[in-house]
Amino acid sequence: MKKVNFTEMKNGTKEDYQLLEKYEKDFERQTADRILKYLASQTSTLEGYQITRLEHSLQAATRAYKNGESEEMVVATLIHDIGDDLAPMNHSQYAASILRPYVSEKTYETILELTILLLIYCTKH
Repeated sequence: MKKVNFTEMKNGTKEDYQLLEKYEKDFERQTADRILKYLASQTSTLEGYQITRLEHSLQAATRAYKNGESEEMVVATLIHDIGDDLAPMNHSQYAASILRPYVSEKTYETILELTILLLIYCTKH
């Protein structure tokens, strides 16, 4: 793989930045595949739960689908907990930030607020 010639950004040439732009576009086009690969690897669970994170994601997306939600919302529901490993205290914001460039404001806001809704639900029980 061809690499740029600089080690400091200020020394990059037009050709260097064109090369990086090409690689970045290729990388961006593979985002969905990386997300699905990560999701498929979620075969464990947090202590105390009876199903894996993958099973939870599939159940949630299936419920959204059966409820007649848009394809966008079904996909957003599928990956709503993708941030659990790296951002357990704000995982819905993590997922929302991944989705934001690709979904409507309504879907983004729904996923963004999931942690708050969960806290409200859990404190009532």
